Amino acid sequence: MYNLFVNSYKKIVEKQQQSTKNVQQKELLGIYVHIPFCEKKCDYCDFISFCKNDEYKSKYVNALLKEISFTSSSYKNYVIDTIFIGGGTPTCLPNGEIFKIISQIKKCFNVSKNAEITVECNPNSLTSEKLDEFKIANVNRLSVGLQAYNNRLLKLIGRLHTKKQFDKAINLAKQKGFQNINADLILGIPTQKMHHIKKELRHLIKLKLPHISAYGLIVEENTKLCQNLNKGIYKLPSEELQVKMYDFTKEYLKKHGVEMYEVSNFAKQGYESKHNLKYWTDNEYLGLGLTSSSYINSTRWKNTDNFENYFKQIELKTLEKCELEHVDVNSQIEECVMLGLRTKNGISLSAFESKFGFDLLTKKKTEIKTLIDNNLIKIKGDNLFCTDQGFKLLNQVILALID
Repeated sequence: MYNLFVNSYKKIVEKQQQSTKNVQQKELLGIYVHIPFCEKKCDYCDFISFCKNDEYKSKYVNALLKEISFTSSSYKNYVIDTIFIGGGTPTCLPNGEIFKIISQIKKCFNVSKNAEITVECNPNSLTSEKLDEFKIANVNRLSVGLQAYNNRLLKLIGRLHTKKQFDKAINLAKQKGFQNINADLILGIPTQKMHHIKKELRHLIKLKLPHISAYGLIVEENTKLCQNLNKGIYKLPSEELQVKMYDFTKEYLKKHGVEMYEVSNFAKQGYESKHNLKYWTDNEYLGLGLTSSSYINSTRWKNTDNFENYFKQIELKTLEKCELEHVDVNSQIEECVMLGLRTKNGISLSAFESKFGFDLLTKKKTEIKTLIDNNLIKIKGDNLFCTDQGFKLLNQVILALID
């Protein structure tokens, strides 16, 4: 099976190398591919995902390959520098399907030979066969959904894997030559204590993972987690404890060379997620697949979230742009400030002035002075960014600069 992958891949690589000769002359674009399938929906999840059989999953992939083909003609002037395959659970697809998707993107788009290619994975479905497939497809970054390194907490939030399966998946990935690996954590799980956070962070540092994402739990309506909380089956940690969990995570990882570069993301130098940075630095990305989002030429839209509509539109080669929105200049300014200040480097003042035609330091002189005096922001060189105290009061800082 994998020999077939290798033979077809050689032709794709040749085309890819030719297409990246003029990378400097073309605009950069990220691609996000949505895989809307899971083996089981987690109790906290409200993302668009479904439990389907392999035949249905392959039907979806075939439709996705057609979308890639006819959509690509509109983006010949772009070079793809990041590809992110997320979900859902991409690793629940039948073997070979991820390879098909990446191969089709490389065939139809101008993909940089140095492109960052990420696949989201669940520990229980990240097999040796999957990793071989990813290697052949030039996947160079894995994002593994750990969420918690405690079997009781994993079961409580409806995860299928165990901590032993996570360790096995990480060790197997390393044996296959993967170095750029992220682990996702959730802070603030019901009944979670500080000692749980300390134990899982110590373990991740021991595994020498170069990237860790740590997200505060958001309780979404109509999820099983929300229903259980409303029934009093369990309680969330106090807000004070959740803040302490985050502060400890940030300081502990920094101590071990894994530094925050965005509010919820921590990396060793050189291992920051290039794709996710696009979202925070106002760069363009194209979404492919059911319910995926795009942002190009100051315009935002989504694909349909209905399977039957998606399949029909694919056959007609006309995908409806749902929730189409042209982002006006004032909204762009607000988003630039809001998203930029989530990152360690903050806002590039020269890039801001070049894009919007005015100097932020002059426009917000009084507000910026107050924020500096209160040790909430700093200016170093071309960058305006939050201090540690500023990140704790991030909403306050943002409002001061956009009101």
